[in-house]
Amino acid sequence: MRAAKLRRMIAAITGANGFIGQHLCERFAESGADVRPIVRRDLESRSLEELLDRADVVVHAAGATRAPTRALLRASNVELTRRVIDAARRAKVARFVFISSQAAAGPASFLDAPVTEDMSPAPIEGYGRSKLDAEEVVRASDEMPWVIVRPAAVYGPRDRDFLAMFRLARRGLAIHPANRRQWISIIHARDLADGIVLAAGAPRAAGGTFFLANDAPVQWADAFRLAASIAKGSLFLDVEVPGWLVAAGAVGGDVLAKVAGTAGLLTSEKVALTKPRSWVCSSARARRELGFAPQIELREGFLETYDWYRTHGWL
Repeated sequence: MRAAKLRRMIAAITGANGFIGQHLCERFAESGADVRPIVRRDLESRSLEELLDRADVVVHAAGATRAPTRALLRASNVELTRRVIDAARRAKVARFVFISSQAAAGPASFLDAPVTEDMSPAPIEGYGRSKLDAEEVVRASDEMPWVIVRPAAVYGPRDRDFLAMFRLARRGLAIHPANRRQWISIIHARDLADGIVLAAGAPRAAGGTFFLANDAPVQWADAFRLAASIAKGSLFLDVEVPGWLVAAGAVGGDVLAKVAGTAGLLTSEKVALTKPRSWVCSSARARRELGFAPQIELREGFLETYDWYRTHGWL
């Protein structure tokens, strides 16, 4: 008697054409899953529930990291999450994985006291608050198992936020917007994708919140030096812009964002992130409960990212 053929996991991934979404689609496919990529037009269509039908897991990676107004941030992060989770519940999805952010928890008080999942969240700007509010929407959905993942700063091929640093470092420049001594937890996009695959499949992950980050944080000054050593060899100019000047520039950035309808990296919301000295978190729970173990060292990851930028004409 022939054994019945087991059905492959179906993984529906929102934001599939974004930076993290593309890495997720690749990693779930490598794990043997049937991947259903869901992009913005799908999220805005009436057929979203059909796209999620019979999915074993929905990974909700769609959202916005910045927007010209807080209302638009909430629409992209809170209301969109509510719509997707409602559709997933109606489609009887087996598990919902929400990609939140370290910003939802807020910074650490000290470098040697990283933020953990047991601490009370304390976001300090609009993006973090919108992600925390979206987490509450997920937690309120008691008809479907869910997992919340809070990535640290994510870099890697296809990322546009770290691209600005590499462009400067390639010219031997380091310009810090009042954050030269700031420490950040960081993670390569593929290590993040590995952690999310684990969160999607681990039975004990249901109902849990997990930070995903490398073990060792990095200071922005060292990140620039490393990028420069890969791209040029060394820095010949390393300066920190005073906080008052950065704040003044952010006012102009706020005005430009409202006029243009899109927000850049220099806005009051983004500048707020530069003020704390320790954006560090601990992924000990993910190691313990998911078996998470990041594999990509920072130099290796920066080198791969720089090579990808060059190969694809971004630098």
